[in-house]
Amino acid sequence: MDDKGPETGRETGRETVLEPASPWPTLNSLLKVPPWLDLGLNIQSDGLGNPRGGTSKTTNWIQQTTLDASFSRGFGKDVALWKEADHWKGHLGLTLFSGTAGYGQTIGSAFPLTASDHPIGLWLTEASVTRSAGMGEVDLKAGVFSLNPGFIEAPVLDAYVNSVLNNTLNLNVTGLPINPSVAPGVELHWRPGTGGQGSSGDLGPYGEWRYGAFLLNPQNALASLFGVNTGLPQINGSMQVVQWSFDRLQGAKRLAQPIQMDKQQVARQLPQPLLQIGGGYLNDQTNNTETPGIFGTLTLAAPTPLGLDNRFWLGLSSALTTSTNPNPLFLSGGWLSQGVIPGRPLDVLALGLGRSSFNSDVTTGLSPESLLELNYSAVINSTLTLQPFLQWVINPGGTGTAPNILALGLQLQLQF
Repeated sequence: MDDKGPETGRETGRETVLEPASPWPTLNSLLKVPPWLDLGLNIQSDGLGNPRGGTSKTTNWIQQTTLDASFSRGFGKDVALWKEADHWKGHLGLTLFSGTAGYGQTIGSAFPLTASDHPIGLWLTEASVTRSAGMGEVDLKAGVFSLNPGFIEAPVLDAYVNSVLNNTLNLNVTGLPINPSVAPGVELHWRPGTGGQGSSGDLGPYGEWRYGAFLLNPQNALASLFGVNTGLPQINGSMQVVQWSFDRLQGAKRLAQPIQMDKQQVARQLPQPLLQIGGGYLNDQTNNTETPGIFGTLTLAAPTPLGLDNRFWLGLSSALTTSTNPNPLFLSGGWLSQGVIPGRPLDVLALGLGRSSFNSDVTTGLSPESLLELNYSAVINSTLTLQPFLQWVINPGGTGTAPNILALGLQLQLQF
């Protein structure tokens, strides 16, 4: 292995595990913050264009910059020694969108070609207080925050760029507090039978149950707090959602260990196997409608000869009533492979497909729009990742009149 590459190692027993090289200076180290404060800065920049298809051919750039600040006396302490004050954590999130929004709509796609495509400006994306379980089984969260990533959004979806794949299973019901939108809410996590290991990341022998409830009335006011024009209608009402996640699937124990490559161990970059199913209920008092729905994802180990580690996944979201859901059925799936190129054991190749139907009760004459995305995440170090991607949008807009869209782009991700 070339010593000048992006990899470094850590000792586990007698062997060294190959990991991304050490990050560039972080906010915490540069600002020398106190131990009860944790700062994070994430920059995601997308440049893309469509050399073929769509209603027009053009290029676009949009960037999402997120600053997170967490506060807790429990940071850096042994969980077994926590006192009551150590269980509590405050979290503040701000996100700035720069560039030009609405690129997908401009070229005829029904959905944004990148998950960063939101109205330009500064958004409040979280202000919450959490009581962590510590050695117990129940976490509690309250404040203003989004439905995702706590609900519906599985870790495997983070591998993609297009909003159809990298979001909450393409749910587009008006009023849902999907990031960057927030609403006042409460969230409960229960991991029964964890035996005092609730903070270790293991969901436990019976999985994890999550319940969330949101008040939608102030959602637009929160989104426009710093002057953003969301363009969304005002919705008064509420939403409740329940989700069960289970991670003790076939191969889970083996996949918790590093990859053995000849005489070298390599850190795994792919998410663990996971089953996630749930349902939600939206009560829209403004339009006097009720929208129930179900969702689920399944991520499995894929025993294929390509690369060092592989995953297959499937996703589904469906409305139990179609009168108010613009996309009543969404089906998706994909494949992830780590280390497919020799000498690049930490990089990930991703292929994803999504098919979105349109509600005939709302808009007639539209047939499903489909998406295929192929991308490659090149790990430079723990701070920087470059992700070139290709997207093929089939039947854009569902009208059958616009040529299929070929879009190419590059996503840059920086985490400090």
